[in-house]
Order: sequence, then C-alpha cells, then structure tokens
Amino acid sequence: MRAFGLLLICVLGVACSGPAHRASDWPTESDQSPAQRRALLRLELADAYLRRGQPMVALDEVKQALALSPELAAAWSLRGLSYLQMRDEARALASFDRAHQLAPDDPDVLHNRGWLMCQQAQSRPVMEQAQLLLRRALAQPAYAHADKSWLALAHCQDRAGQSAWALESLARPELERASQAQTLWQAARLARRLDNAALQHKFGMQLQTRFSQSPQAMALAQGAWDE
Repeated sequence: MRAFGLLLICVLGVACSGPAHRASDWPTESDQSPAQRRALLRLELADAYLRRGQPMVALDEVKQALALSPELAAAWSLRGLSYLQMRDEARALASFDRAHQLAPDDPDVLHNRGWLMCQQAQSRPVMEQAQLLLRRALAQPAYAHADKSWLALAHCQDRAGQSAWALESLARPELERASQAQTLWQAARLARRLDNAALQHKFGMQLQTRFSQSPQAMALAQGAWDE
C-alpha cells in the first residue's frame, strides 16, 4: 500500500473541477459560486488532514465539499486518496472513475486512475489501459507532475515485463529534475531492480546533491534499498 501514497497525486483548485475552460476561457476565482468556494476550502482542509495521515477526518471534509459541489473533480480525487489510505481500493477506484468522468483531460486525475489500475491489473488489457491513462496525463500541456507519471509508467512497464520500455521511461529528463526526494529514491531503486547502474548512479547523485538531509538520501548512503 505504501507505493500508492508515494505516486498518487492531486492538485487542488479550479483546474481540477472540469474541462469547461477548454471550450471558453480559463476559470478564475470570480467564476466560482459561493458554494464552490466553500467546497474548495473544505478540500484544502481535507488535503491537510490527508497529509497528516488522518484519512477518516479528510474523508469527512471531502463529503462536505461534495455536498456543496457534487461535480468537483478534485473532491472525487481526494475521496479516492482518502480511501486508499484506508486501504479500500474498490471505493478509491470508483472515486477516481468519477473524477475522470467529470474531468477526462485532467492530468492528475488521469495519473491517479492509471497508477491505481496498474497496481491492481491482473490482465494484459487492464495493464495496457493503465499505461494509456498515464501517457494521456503526460501528453497534457504544462503538466506539473510529469516526473511522477514517468516513474509510474516505468513501474507499470516493469510489472508487465517490458524492461526495455521501463528503462526508456526511467531515462526521461523530467525524472532527473524530480522535485521530491521520494521520486528520485524510487527511481534509483527501480533502476537498481532493472540492473542499470548508470541510471541508479545518476538518480543517487541527484538525491545526495539536492536532498542531502532527506531520509531517502540517508537510506541511500546506508545501502538500505528495501526501506
């Protein structure tokens, strides 16, 4: 279950609320109804609780947000993340499915749905669908979390026995520029699993240089690859 929390993502805000801006104009705060603004405040609280490992409290805030704005895709994404922390994968996937219905082009929604499907896949068609969702996320303009989606795609390809493709995804420059120590650590571990010393060294150097005080850099220095 730990891997889910490390790679699943959601960005709060009106960009998660749906695809309407693509047909007219980018939404701004003044476009929101009072109910939507209250719902987004609830989601900010839910996100904070989730980051503190309190998924039940986060879920309660999400429920209140959905009561105010039932078609807010970000709320359904956070509902899915809350259920994942509670180890209820069926409700998590249903939540991500609903978020995807409401915002089919939102890259964070595509990522979350694709990564969870990858983890659950028991057949080749499901694995291919999971990879397609991750690629669709990566194809969205100005996607802020491309590093995580390339890493998720590499993991899915490795799980599907596509080692060469996994290495291609892992070698993407977005991963070397990853914004979090955890992403670099997971990339180094996957490179080690795939027996690619050059990539393992590259990610390890980035981790030690940019995040030298992180728990992940300390684990790397101690050779604690399984932690």
